Order: sequence, then structure tokens, then C-alpha cells
Amino acid sequence: PNDKIYILSRVKLKDLKTQEPCEYLLVSPEESDFESNKISVASPIGKALLGKKKGETVEIKVPVGLLKYQIVDISR
Repeated sequence: PNDKIYILSRVKLKDLKTQEPCEYLLVSPEESDFESNKISVASPIGKALLGKKKGETVEIKVPVGLLKYQIVDISR
């Protein structure tokens, strides 16, 4: 289903600080490749996105600070 974010979901986000769009594919830790926008479900961003729905705002603590994203779209 595309109503929530799961592993292998392609997620379009909007950075609420810069207003820049970004897109990630949530994958297993073994498949993660940040250069290819494949992020692990075990990473801080991956963990924060799992189970969220389109339209929600997510705040994620990462080593460089706090990221704020709005979930624009979810697909498989």
C-alpha cells in the first residue's frame, strides 16, 4: 500500500528550511547508498519516516542538527 511509508517506499520530501525537494528510496541497511538516494530504514532519517503518511511533517535529529521535512508523496 502507498498510504504509509514502508521499506522499498519511494518518498518525495520538501525540506521545510530550504524549501528544496528531495527523494529517497528506503532500503535495507545492506542496500543503502546515499549517493543514489537509497537510505537505510535503520538510519535516523529512515527510522523517522517509517509509518508516516503523505502530508505529515517530520522532525529528525541527525548529527548536524535538526531536519524538518514535509512528506509530499509516497510510491512503490
